[in-house]
Amino acid sequence: MADAPTLLPAGTARRWDLARAFLRYGLANRTTYRAVYWAQLVNAVVKVAAIALVWRAFHAVDPGQFPVGGDAMIAYGVVAALGSVVLDWWSGPHHYLARRIRLGTITGDLLRPMSLPRQLFAIHAGETCSALLLLGVPVYLGALALLGREAAPAGPAAGLLALLSFALSFALLFCCSFLVGMIVLKTLNLLGVMHVYHGVITLLSGFWIPLWFYPEPLRRIAELLPFQSIFFTPLTIYIGHRRGADAAVAILQQAVWLCILLVAVHLAWRFMRRRLVVQGG
Repeated sequence: MADAPTLLPAGTARRWDLARAFLRYGLANRTTYRAVYWAQLVNAVVKVAAIALVWRAFHAVDPGQFPVGGDAMIAYGVVAALGSVVLDWWSGPHHYLARRIRLGTITGDLLRPMSLPRQLFAIHAGETCSALLLLGVPVYLGALALLGREAAPAGPAAGLLALLSFALSFALLFCCSFLVGMIVLKTLNLLGVMHVYHGVITLLSGFWIPLWFYPEPLRRIAELLPFQSIFFTPLTIYIGHRRGADAAVAILQQAVWLCILLVAVHLAWRFMRRRLVVQGG
């Protein structure tokens, strides 16, 4: 398998090698400091335990207010907590771009023989794979062992469709973060833009609170935006709230949003690279 890229045309093989290099860089970013890893692992365990206890208590008080059963609601919370660890939107392309522009090292990224969006995608993919293998999988297996069916998917088909949906969620989140990075490059204001972005993701993605609990006007707004496709869609598929044709339509909606955002990323980068202002030295 290691020799596979040599069977490709020279240009394609070179791009493949570059992508692998950036992927390894992203993996290294997550595995350099052991103390950071253990802190992140403890944080993931605490998140999962806390959200499981909270939803179990809420469902026990008034089950009639929930459109799903108690086990499904706990599974929603557990996987949402793990999703926030693996699909990290607190760091990412926007944070990377802000740091590089502040230090004046963005010029090195621009001189590389790969476009900046592809570089950042490979780096972010490496970081996400590292978080999945080192944090997501161990904590998820522990949750399954301790909670049993309360953390399990609604069935094998639901689990597989949720994996596909989460893969699309990763790409959607990257596109959103990259577009926020373009705003950061334009305004040179990292903190203000990031706080707004993080708030929007937390509120409209169904990450902590499922959208079915939202007031009708706010839920309609969330359904018109791509953010619900990042967490709410895969989570509802995982717990079986969306099945069959409904799940297929939800995944198709994710794919449509991804196509729209990919076009937006291309146009935004094409516009910004001509107006890039570098600070620092």
